[in-house]
Amino acid sequence: MPWIWDSGELGRAIQSERIPYAATLRDAEHGTTLVFVERPGHERGYLVGAFAPEALEEGYADPHAPRSVVVPPLSGRAARAITDRFLPAYEQAVHARRMAVIAAALESIHADYGGWQAVMASGRSSNATPLSAAALGAASEEFLDNSWRSFLTVVDHAQPLMVRCRPASSPWPTDAETLSRLADGVVAAEGLGVEVSLGGFVTPRERRARAWPAIETWLAGGETFLRQARLSAPHRRPALPVSAPIRSLSAGHCVGRSL
Repeated sequence: MPWIWDSGELGRAIQSERIPYAATLRDAEHGTTLVFVERPGHERGYLVGAFAPEALEEGYADPHAPRSVVVPPLSGRAARAITDRFLPAYEQAVHARRMAVIAAALESIHADYGGWQAVMASGRSSNATPLSAAALGAASEEFLDNSWRSFLTVVDHAQPLMVRCRPASSPWPTDAETLSRLADGVVAAEGLGVEVSLGGFVTPRERRARAWPAIETWLAGGETFLRQARLSAPHRRPALPVSAPIRSLSAGHCVGRSL
C-alpha cells in the first residue's frame, strides 16, 4: 500500500479488498511502473494505476497522485485508455509532485537562512543568550549542513523539469540566463555529491564552501525556475496505434502476485 500512488478507485480498493491477481507493467525508458488488477466487485473490467516513481519514494495519500482508470476487458481499448487518458495524467502528476518537492525544499532553506542571518546579525541565540565566536561558527556549519541536505532534494528533481522549460516562448524570455545559472548550480552540486559518495576526500569545510554558491544561486533564482516550470507541460505521448484485432482479456488469468 505505501507505494501505490493513486487518488482513485485502485487506492481505495487495495485498502479494503483482497486483490487476488495483479500484474505490473513497466516502462524502463521512462521509469514508470503501473499496476493492473481485476476490478473488485465486478465481473468484467480492470483497474490500472501507478506505483510511486522511485525518486519520489512513498506515494500513499499524496495529494498529487493521479487517479486510476477503469479499463474494459478488450486489449486494444484498454491500451488506448492507458495511453490516452492515464499516462498523460500520470506524467502531469509527476511534474506537479516534483515542483512541490522543490518548492518545499527551497522554502525550508529560505526559512533556515533567515534564522541564521538573524543570529549572525545579533550575535545571540533564539533565547537572546550571547554566543561566542565558536558558537557562531558552529551555528553557521549547522545551517550549511542542513541546507545541503535540503538542496540535494532540489538536485534530485530539478533536471527533468528544466529540460522542459522554454523561456524563449514564455512571457519572460530573459529568464533563460537565470535558468542557465541554475542548471550550472545543479551540475556543480551533482559533481560534488558524486565525489563524496565515491569516497573522495572532501573535508566538511570544503564541501560547505563548494555547495553554498549553488545553494545561493537557487535561493536567488528559485522563483524564476518555478514559474517557468509551471508553464512547461509534461511531454504527451502519442496515441498507441491499435493494429492488431481487439482481443478479450480473460478474467482471472493475469499472472502476477497476490496483494
